[in-house]
Amino acid sequence: MIKRYRDESIENLWSNENKVALWQDVELAVIQARVQLGQVAEDVFLKIQKTLSSKPVNINRWLELEEVLKHDLNAFVKERKENLPQGLRFYIHDQMTSYDTEEAAFALTLSLSCEYTLQKIDMLEHELVRLAKRYCFTPMNARTHGQEAEMQSFGAKCLTWLVELRLGRESLFRSMGNLKYSKLSGAIGKYGSISPELEEKALRILGLKPFFGATQIVPRGFYLSTAQALCQVTQAVNKIAHDIRLSARSGKPLMQEPFGKKQTGSSAMPHKKNTIFTEKIEGMDRLARGYLKSIEENSMTWEERAIEQSSCERVAWPDLFHVTVHSITTLTKVLSGLRVYPDNMLWEIKNSRGCYAAAQAKDWLKKYGQSVGIDEDSAYRIVQLAAFNAHEPCKWARDLRFVPLMSLYGADNKFCECLSGMMRSNCESIETIIVFGRLHLSDQLDCDEDQIQLWNRSLQKLFASTKMVKDWHKRFIPSYLLRNEPILFRKIIGWTPGSPK
Repeated sequence: MIKRYRDESIENLWSNENKVALWQDVELAVIQARVQLGQVAEDVFLKIQKTLSSKPVNINRWLELEEVLKHDLNAFVKERKENLPQGLRFYIHDQMTSYDTEEAAFALTLSLSCEYTLQKIDMLEHELVRLAKRYCFTPMNARTHGQEAEMQSFGAKCLTWLVELRLGRESLFRSMGNLKYSKLSGAIGKYGSISPELEEKALRILGLKPFFGATQIVPRGFYLSTAQALCQVTQAVNKIAHDIRLSARSGKPLMQEPFGKKQTGSSAMPHKKNTIFTEKIEGMDRLARGYLKSIEENSMTWEERAIEQSSCERVAWPDLFHVTVHSITTLTKVLSGLRVYPDNMLWEIKNSRGCYAAAQAKDWLKKYGQSVGIDEDSAYRIVQLAAFNAHEPCKWARDLRFVPLMSLYGADNKFCECLSGMMRSNCESIETIIVFGRLHLSDQLDCDEDQIQLWNRSLQKLFASTKMVKDWHKRFIPSYLLRNEPILFRKIIGWTPGSPK
């Protein structure tokens, strides 16, 4: 992985130094297991252990030998034997094949990398919980299909992010169950040179269990769930990053990622605060899915094994962990410094002109409108028409939409006229249009004037009662619309809004 996206801890776990150290652990575990089976004297094991532990693998010598042998494990074995007295060399890699040594070390590396990744996810979860608690009473418009939907709190939106991340975390944790298994069953996995008893004892020393049915390697599909879980995590992270990017668009942004006091945005346009961190996260997700594809294809190997699986894994696995961790740490930094604009969230709610409560308005009319002749379909159409009416352009806006400008000079004049019109505009919401029975024709709805006037008269009858008017207006206030959100906080993070953080 290039330095820009490299994580130091992942780099160390997949380094040559750590790899050969784990290979040595496997070799020593096999000798120790042979001691337990009475096949090797204990003092032999202790001498080998002491000697090799005091003389870590000489990486330069190992690579030098690999250049000659074209086989990294054989080069490792040769380098280790060079550090032992002649009488002890026989015990290193005795009756073993390369992947008896490498497979267990590989499983341990995957497991350690997953544990580190889970720690990073925990830090990201902490930031999401913090935001959820801080903004549990901050209303905003939700969106479905890119369109304004119902009201929610920003805190509850953070909970949905948290839940998706936790799904990825749980998948990764579950996949680690497979990483507790490995093999020491010989060149084709049928115990031709190593006994099942020796395999079981050596793997137990390493904290692993035998996988029965291996060839020269454990089937690569056995590790696939870990790669898929890592991709699930990057996709959950990318989902959050996407939402932040969508909310940071110019105009009245709802939130923005942190922007340093000496940072620059566009090289050409000084005013811009480009969403570089959340954009980068999408790039990391693309890389992760590319590595997953390579690992998926590794599930097919020729017969008992061929080397294409190894050459792919040397790159795909460490880089998959790098991009996953980089995504997580980048988003954690974004959330820790996220700039949230509740005022713009309220502006967006206001500009929706009551449509944030359209579903509640429809249901209310369905329930109470029957007494004045408003049936179920009419309740839907009344709210729909009110929404179209509320968002109709006023005269200056209609002119601008339907009469094309013919010159730049004309654009100058229209620009000033429109700015003046925007300052004077004061549009109604569906809340008031319906309560006062002020529905009118719209070219967006197939409905005639007679039907509309019938609806208006029915609405005026319905709202003749002050009690009904008060009950209607209640449907448009946050305390009513968000009244059931506290259950989400209790169920998801075990905390009730309003209680100490």
